[in-house]
Amino acid sequence: MKRILHIVLTAALLVFTTGCDKWCNPSAEKRMVLLYIAATESALSPYADGNITDMLSGYVPSKGSKEQELLVFFQNRDINTSTQRSEATLSRYYSDRSGRVVQDVIRTWGEDFDCCTPESFAEVLATAEETCDPTYRCLLFSSHGTGWMPVGYFDGGGEATVMLRAPSKSTAESDVSNLSRIGICESIGYDAPTKNEIDIRDFATELGKYHWESALLDCCYMGTIEVAYQLRNCCDWVIGSPTEILITGFPYPSILDQLFNHPGREGLETICREYYELYQGQSGQLQSGTIGLTKCSELDRLAEICAAIVRENRDAMDGIYRNGVQHYFYKASKDFFFDFSHYFEQFAPEDSFTEFTTQLNLAVPYKNSTAKFLGVEMQHYSGLSCYIPSTKYPKLNAYYKQLAWNQKVKVIE
Repeated sequence: MKRILHIVLTAALLVFTTGCDKWCNPSAEKRMVLLYIAATESALSPYADGNITDMLSGYVPSKGSKEQELLVFFQNRDINTSTQRSEATLSRYYSDRSGRVVQDVIRTWGEDFDCCTPESFAEVLATAEETCDPTYRCLLFSSHGTGWMPVGYFDGGGEATVMLRAPSKSTAESDVSNLSRIGICESIGYDAPTKNEIDIRDFATELGKYHWESALLDCCYMGTIEVAYQLRNCCDWVIGSPTEILITGFPYPSILDQLFNHPGREGLETICREYYELYQGQSGQLQSGTIGLTKCSELDRLAEICAAIVRENRDAMDGIYRNGVQHYFYKASKDFFFDFSHYFEQFAPEDSFTEFTTQLNLAVPYKNSTAKFLGVEMQHYSGLSCYIPSTKYPKLNAYYKQLAWNQKVKVIE
């Protein structure tokens, strides 16, 4: 009788253990990848669906996986609605036993939902968190972007009024309606109906409510030291481009395999390498791509070195010739993004610059660039851009003082 009772109890315990998942096993790990697509602007909208399709053509977690969750937030443009937006959805994607990819809609927001406000961004992140309760988080943010630039600067709120535009395309490239994602200029994210954007400081605040293993920024000009430093306490790694990003974006077909099955530096370097190879394999203007991987834990030390160089060489720094520094823009009137290393090389003493370079290589373990980007020669490439202050941009300089990078380094006093 005791033996029978023991068998029954053992069987019951086995059923309970296998059914309670991580609530009985607090050490269980779950990796969440959240793709956040804000595509209500006409230049980006036609490509948004394609990015999702490309991504789902590769690796997708299996149904019922306790270790991997793929969530996609998506809002597109829809000219048939009063707001010119589609409904917004947060969905879980998984592959069933037959290998078919299934979409499970978790939550829907109406067409009046503006996905490019800090409040909306926070709401989506919170919903994803409640859905998955992840141990590790990876964010892939896809929209427009101009790095650390202030909200509204290119929409009547700044000194500049001329919009950045992609150069004219050759006949061979006529099938690409917009070469670059820079059709509209903003900080990060852009909602066309309201012209709302997310200030990079607000972006960091909302992102920092949960710690992210990596943030992949499929938006123009996000590969800046200012952005990376603003996000340093939010995530371990940041992938971004110091130039614009062509409209096709990241290497989506293989990206999930790397994020789920090769986490950390290994997978992220592979994504960067595949990004470079994607654009290096093109021809003409389409052979344009720059990318960098930043390790956030190395940024505080880099900032300390830069602060010392700036403090001890202020006169030399103020006297440099801006146009002699490698730039990452093709319109001379938009001179906001310069090569980080080449800038410091202009005024740092040799021994200080050696220390700077050593630390920068630790902070940016992978970087690569095509020889040109939309006609701009990449003679110097450090994987990160930076701003060089100019007296012709007083509003921009005032805003720049508030960024975490300037608060530490004092580029502008």
